[in-house]
Amino acid sequence: MTVVADPGQHRRQRVRLTPQRTIQVPVTGSREAEGPLTLGQVNIAQWLSQVSDHFYSVLCVELPVPAVASVDDVVETIAVLGARHEALRTSYDLGEEKRQLVAASGTLPLEVCVLGQGRWGPRDRTSVAGTLLRLLRDNPDPDRPAMRVVVAVSPDEDGRVIACAGAFSHMAVDHGAIEVLRREFAELVGDTSRRHVGTPRHQPLDQARLEATPAERRRARAAQVYLQRQTSKIPRLLYHMPDTSPGGDPLAVELSSPAAATAVRRVAARTRASRQSVVLAAICAVLAHRTGDEEIVLPLMSGNRFDRHLLDYVGSLAQGTIASVGVAGRDFDALVAHTWTTVLEASRHARYDAAERARLDERIAHERGLLFRYEPLFNNLAPEPGPGTSPGVLPGTDELRAALAHTELRWRPVQRNAKPVRFNLNQLDERLVLDLWVEDDGVVPRQEAESLLLAFERVLVAAAHEDLTTARMHDLIGLPTAERSANWLLLDSCRVDLRQVQSLLDDALAPAVTRVFAEANGHPLVAYVTITDHVSTPEQAHARCMAALPDHPAVLTPRHYVLCPTAPTDPADLASWPAPRHTGTGRAPAPTVEL
Repeated sequence: MTVVADPGQHRRQRVRLTPQRTIQVPVTGSREAEGPLTLGQVNIAQWLSQVSDHFYSVLCVELPVPAVASVDDVVETIAVLGARHEALRTSYDLGEEKRQLVAASGTLPLEVCVLGQGRWGPRDRTSVAGTLLRLLRDNPDPDRPAMRVVVAVSPDEDGRVIACAGAFSHMAVDHGAIEVLRREFAELVGDTSRRHVGTPRHQPLDQARLEATPAERRRARAAQVYLQRQTSKIPRLLYHMPDTSPGGDPLAVELSSPAAATAVRRVAARTRASRQSVVLAAICAVLAHRTGDEEIVLPLMSGNRFDRHLLDYVGSLAQGTIASVGVAGRDFDALVAHTWTTVLEASRHARYDAAERARLDERIAHERGLLFRYEPLFNNLAPEPGPGTSPGVLPGTDELRAALAHTELRWRPVQRNAKPVRFNLNQLDERLVLDLWVEDDGVVPRQEAESLLLAFERVLVAAAHEDLTTARMHDLIGLPTAERSANWLLLDSCRVDLRQVQSLLDDALAPAVTRVFAEANGHPLVAYVTITDHVSTPEQAHARCMAALPDHPAVLTPRHYVLCPTAPTDPADLASWPAPRHTGTGRAPAPTVEL
């Protein structure tokens, strides 16, 4: 195994780009129109209203080019794509009545950069494309066009395109749409005979009209009912470990493993499940063992491309959903099958009105006494191989062991994430490439992150040859299950540290004297509070605790509040508190969604 820093650093100094010109490529479509947003667009607009500068608000990817391509080839390709796909000619009015506005014509920017002196060719494409991607990320376009393309050309007279990259507005496209655009870009740039708009496509305005039909409205409401059930049991933090030291930096560790890629192919063939489900099952097995949880309730993303007319659709369809993966008592093959069916069920309930979901989430959060952050625990960015793809010949034990020597761990700094841990699956073919993003390396140290990824790899490689019992999986994972002191309790699917709840009470209800108890008078997690001018009812106490939660991200609010006129000499002595003036939960029941 090799551990390295950012793999592009050693090459970066040799790839020098000089901006030469920007071409505004004219694009002309078949109509000018406007209409309401699609559910996918509403979802992105809702998300960006909270974090407009999020790392993923603009999606940057390499665009494939053949060995011989000119700037004119790229210009003509952009013109066809802009005419073919209305999402690339759309602007958005995100006022009170949100609308999408499709222009009949417009322009898309193409930036041309010249490489430094040297002999440049296809072998340099990866390193040059990496530099182009950094250029796009480090120099965002303030106008945020739907598609912005940059090419690097050779310094000689023919000016061949060596590499190409694109930045796409997430309002316009999601990762599924980008794969469509990358495929079509490769076809068009390499073959002049294909450069025509073709037959009419299903466009975002068409999708918005479809979503307004009674059948699709019922489908969206059913998704809300499903999500209400899942939201009512998802833990506040999935990876909530004891004895951590918050206040560190975010980082990402990337596992690149040819052995794991081979293992995933074999397990998928044996279990008849998707390769992504095999990966997620192994992740859940490792996390459940480490945290001691029997079920992993996780946010994830659904591409929402199940319907035939959406397979080649260019627009934002992806939305978040929640899956519940029961790990306890399942051998690995059974866990893979269960994960696959569970994720399919969750993914088919991922098209809904994000604004309505936000309102429902707010009420459920108030009832449960927590805050939701829905960054996905698992984000699958690796395309599933098509039907008929052979899993290949299973290598022997010695060959797999030899492949493990080529495992690499790369780490790099990243922007802060909203989850303690997040897994991004980026590649599944010759190598399995899995990122583990850590929000705070004081909570999840780098060594811990690397240990989780290597445990994941060990489980997969062992499962390549045979099903694994639960005991065998525990042995392979090789990490201790978290041990928690008597200050911790499991409540409402959440790990709760009473010391952290007490800190919340001290901050939210000062100058009142407060004390939290794990149980009192038949109620769990009870707060005793002295009455003050600002807090005299359970409702006021709960409202102030909810308002303070952003500064206490790992905490649940008390389930019951007891308001007393005075405090005893020793607040920790439950029996010494005087008779209360008011008691209650401080919240109203969460609403249900009717079909």
